[in-house]
Amino acid sequence: MEPVGIADAAKQLSISPRRVHQLVAAGRLSGRRIGRSWVLDRADVQRFASARPEAGRPWSPSSAWNVLALANGDAVRGSPVDRSRAKQRLQVGLEPLARRLSSRARSRWFYAHPAVHSEMLSHPSVVASGISALGDHRVDLVVSDQSEAYVPQSRVAELAERFALDAHSDRPNVRLRVVSDHDWPFEAGQRVASAPVVAVDLLDSHDQRTQRAARELLARA
Repeated sequence: MEPVGIADAAKQLSISPRRVHQLVAAGRLSGRRIGRSWVLDRADVQRFASARPEAGRPWSPSSAWNVLALANGDAVRGSPVDRSRAKQRLQVGLEPLARRLSSRARSRWFYAHPAVHSEMLSHPSVVASGISALGDHRVDLVVSDQSEAYVPQSRVAELAERFALDAHSDRPNVRLRVVSDHDWPFEAGQRVASAPVVAVDLLDSHDQRTQRAARELLARA
């Protein structure tokens, strides 16, 4: 048995220590008291985490953006309860939360002529992120033939028409992460997403080099 404390188990499960105590009392997690403290079996905690129906279920867009805002040291929208919840969720770090943060945007893929990529990323409605923000965050990775950015939902049609974005191409090279106008998290005039957002975007990749770059950025963020 590899022991783990109540606080560490709570972080792994993204729940409160009080809830861990309740699960132990109910027999859903095995634990034993040593002195004044409780210890659990780490393997048992991991099995419980993987078996939970809600494990990895995406949060609401506003909750996802609150976690990312807090990770960057920015203000959280909503009440003090929303801030407290975001702070608790962030205790495990961003990488384990990647799946739960997927609700932050809806990805749409397009093909755009390479000549318009730079102009598109400079558009006032566009916030560069992921592979298009590598240089801004000094990430040691080069991806020159694709673009990635956040856009408000209300601007997608306008951008598609202006830059002749083809949604039916079999070789897409533009990933627009579409956010509802209500949940749009970026400041007016912001051109590049924050390091935590860029890192989480990079984690979406199936490419190991890109994922490694994401982890390096998270370590610096």
